[in-house]
Amino acid sequence: MPRRIAVGILTAVALAASGCESLKHTGEKVLYDANPVGSADVVVLGVSRHGPYLLVSLAGSLVDMRFLAPATEACLQVLTPEAHVSYGKSGVFGRFRRDGAICDPVGIASLAAWRDRQPRRVGRPVPRAPAYYTLLQQDPELIFLRGRFPLASRVNIPAGYDIVAVLPNSGACVGLAERTDASLEFRVAGPEPFVLLNDEQLCPVLGFAMPVATPVAAPVAP
Repeated sequence: MPRRIAVGILTAVALAASGCESLKHTGEKVLYDANPVGSADVVVLGVSRHGPYLLVSLAGSLVDMRFLAPATEACLQVLTPEAHVSYGKSGVFGRFRRDGAICDPVGIASLAAWRDRQPRRVGRPVPRAPAYYTLLQQDPELIFLRGRFPLASRVNIPAGYDIVAVLPNSGACVGLAERTDASLEFRVAGPEPFVLLNDEQLCPVLGFAMPVATPVAAPVAP
């Protein structure tokens, strides 16, 4: 067999195999998205603590997102860097399991991916509503605002009348955090589903989370 023909056959076989794997993954993703109680294996890429919250980055063949979890003993046990964790659909934000321990996240920080999991609603492409809030906490990376963000329901996040919005601690976001009100926009497409803004400032919302109690430090033994 001429070498050129042999190379062509091998290339075709490789492309066919690649196509089969792609189709298989697509099928698995469709089945997972359609299953209301589906689960997937993920790896914890990183965890950072922000007051009473943990910001957790996870990756897997079916789930690749950032979640917000309470900084409880159970979640600190489950969500350790490089840990292999089972993520299952449960409640609003799902549930993590590892070695018999359970952690329930309370928010999502991958809003574009979260939005795109839901059926796209027909209506105004950029609805806007007033948001009222107070500064909950601020650290070198993130700003947490607690208040009324009613458009959060557009991505099936409930309790928009009392919820925490997470912003980057930079640029116009700092100025907006010093206020007590602004407008919130929701965008059905694009990398920034939610934007907080006024006439002069604009800030992307990184995530939404349910309010949680600040953990009380354990007493130090004398």
